Amino acid sequence: MNRFLMMTALCLGAFVSHFTAGVMNVSLPQFADLFHSELGVVQWITTGYLLVIASLLPLMGKLGDRYSHRTIHNTGYVIFALSSILIAFSPNIAIMLILRAVQAVGASMFQATNIAIIALYLPKEQRGRALGIVSTAVALGAMSGPIAGGFIAEWLNWQWLFLVHVPVSLMATLLAIRYIPAGKKNSMAGRESATGKVPLDRLGAILFIISIASMIYAISAAQPVAFIIAITGFTAFLLWELRHSSPFLPIRLFRTFPLSGGLIISTMSFMMANTVLVALPFYLTGKAGFSPSISGYIMAIYPILLGVAGPVAGGWSDRYGSRRLMLLGMLGMGLALIVLALVPDQTEANVLMLLGSLSLLGIGMGLLSAPNNSFIMQYAPKEHTGSIGGMIALTRNLGMVMGAALGLGAIKNAAAGSVGQEHASLLAALRPVLGGYILVTGCILVLLGWNLLQAARRQQAVDRQL
Repeated sequence: MNRFLMMTALCLGAFVSHFTAGVMNVSLPQFADLFHSELGVVQWITTGYLLVIASLLPLMGKLGDRYSHRTIHNTGYVIFALSSILIAFSPNIAIMLILRAVQAVGASMFQATNIAIIALYLPKEQRGRALGIVSTAVALGAMSGPIAGGFIAEWLNWQWLFLVHVPVSLMATLLAIRYIPAGKKNSMAGRESATGKVPLDRLGAILFIISIASMIYAISAAQPVAFIIAITGFTAFLLWELRHSSPFLPIRLFRTFPLSGGLIISTMSFMMANTVLVALPFYLTGKAGFSPSISGYIMAIYPILLGVAGPVAGGWSDRYGSRRLMLLGMLGMGLALIVLALVPDQTEANVLMLLGSLSLLGIGMGLLSAPNNSFIMQYAPKEHTGSIGGMIALTRNLGMVMGAALGLGAIKNAAAGSVGQEHASLLAALRPVLGGYILVTGCILVLLGWNLLQAARRQQAVDRQL
């Protein structure tokens, strides 16, 4: 029962942090009018939230390794809940943006540590299923946020955008305080850092935060200067970390395929999914001619099937290993992109192909996400569970931001067509992106197949020796 309630606390946090990220999107024009501000400023209510979270995830994971994952996680819950209440009473846009950033700090604290808590406190044979359930909570939060935001914008006051999730946050906080175990240290390294013997690599942390923040800002705002800052900062970060005796991130660990390959797969899978999830509703309500509610029902097939496949795949990964499921999941996502790329642009009777694409995408992501996370954490040293867990959360957020940028780019390219034809050309504008994704998917499948073959050969060698 305690493990069930601990998982409930973790899943509520995973749900509500991603729910909050999307609940604002529909109402941004309303806030521009309400606070007499430009839309470019108001957009930072959403963009700033994502930027702060992604920038701080590895730092919060590292702090969890040094002190206590439970302390960082539960403090994040308290900060998130209190800031959610305070935002609703913001007198102007400046105060709202500050409080929204504070809310993002809290979200980064529990997003960065929930995977580490699962890895540390659940038996090995239950971790995959648990990670699958968390992945389902993330998907449900991301999909339900915009739907709830649209309802609130139409029927309720704007304050409810920030208050609607407060009861869930408070429940999650109480459950986390009560049922997440306390006092467990990862290793001798964790004890030494808690007493100050191993100092935190502050310069490495600052360089990494600058690099990630600049990259996300560059992607969101299409700023070339920010790209240059991001590349320069990341180069300086790598040079510093490779020479530091106690680096901020264990860079040398990423030389192994399970860590580096798993993080790349995580980034790419969320990029692919979010590009489709951002762009497809515009096609459904445009050329396809569906109402917003019917379009919402069609889009719901993705989180529903992900929610079914995720825990099942996680359980299978506990019993049979992760590699085969990752291969099947990536194959499913690749087939989903191929089906979507083949949808005829000029006809309206494409519902079955669209449903097939979204179904394959949801099942593929469900088969891939939890086994991939379990695969990564299996090779993460205990003293770095928080850091690696934070990196997994970072790749998820970074992939979602980049995927959304590519989806919005396709929408803008379609809108640049002839008047009245923008929705008709949306799928055509999206196909180059889908083609690039399909090529990358093929490369990942080859790498996964090779890694699976090598693992099988190593196991055969061991069996012969026995």
